[in-house]
Amino acid sequence: MINSFLNIVQKLEPELAHSLTLKSLKFIKFMNWKDFNHPSLNLKICNLNFDNPIGMAAGFDKNAEVFRELFQIGFGFVEAGTVTKLSQFGNPKPRVFRLKEDNAIINRLGFNNKGADNFLNNISKNKSYSKVLGINIGPNKNSDSFVKDIIETFKITYSSADYVTVNISSPNTESLRNMQQNENLINILKEITSYRSSETTQKPIMIKVDPDNTEAHYGMILNNVKKFNIDGIITTNTTLNRANDLISKNKREDGGLSGLPLKDTSNNVLKFLSKESNGEVVLIGVGGIETAKDVYDKIKFGASLVQLYTSMTIHGPGLINTIKKDLVRLLASDGLNNIKDAIGVESR
Repeated sequence: MINSFLNIVQKLEPELAHSLTLKSLKFIKFMNWKDFNHPSLNLKICNLNFDNPIGMAAGFDKNAEVFRELFQIGFGFVEAGTVTKLSQFGNPKPRVFRLKEDNAIINRLGFNNKGADNFLNNISKNKSYSKVLGINIGPNKNSDSFVKDIIETFKITYSSADYVTVNISSPNTESLRNMQQNENLINILKEITSYRSSETTQKPIMIKVDPDNTEAHYGMILNNVKKFNIDGIITTNTTLNRANDLISKNKREDGGLSGLPLKDTSNNVLKFLSKESNGEVVLIGVGGIETAKDVYDKIKFGASLVQLYTSMTIHGPGLINTIKKDLVRLLASDGLNNIKDAIGVESR
């Protein structure tokens, strides 16, 4: 049934297909869905307990509508958003393009979402969940100050999150990547960590970086992350670069490229940050994950957790259980009792 539905929606315009997928997930509770769990995949990161290290990346559940259903199909955690303080349409349509032959997607959505009030209301209606829910935040496109907007949205969403990710790297909001520049980054991190210190519960903070920069740039970000006691870095967002071997007719569309072609680039950023951080910063690996080996590689390169998105839209929700089963076998073949034992083994 799931595969038949997937075959149908993949023939539709991508945004319509995504909307229908969200609606269909709400019926998962009526299906005899058997989630696969294994103790070797359990781990504790930033004082949060994860059934497994595989998360849904931001962008799929923009308005926190289906995070419980995503837990049900096997994700160990979900990062909802990106949410902005006010609702916004995003960029003009069409703005999502499949690169079927390349196992990739290009999007230039531009943080389309229904705003923080709707987002938080959806979370409050679904409080009975036991897995980890992250909230990914960004500024409104027409904001007078991205720095101020990010700080305000952080304060609004903080109490509802298990962790908060500050998205300063999407390529689809003009000038957003300027928030990664040293002065802007310091202003953001200083204010949000000061706010966290004033709260009773000290929740983890992540920042999400782009894959298109230099080692000097990532070194600067890492220094600031350590300076302000930020818990982790998500590596990486989508890329503006286009490999010469892309074959899809949509390869020249503007926007961020995700999926298989991003894997090597995102892994290179991950490996650099793992080596430079020396295990002092949590790393979450994103980009090009399609198999258990892809997950395992990122973890061995230094990721404590991983996220995917594009591959599930291509292969369907059954992919998550398949990856988890194969990951257990990979651990066993290496003689490891727990996934945490594999973190960073190739970067030490």
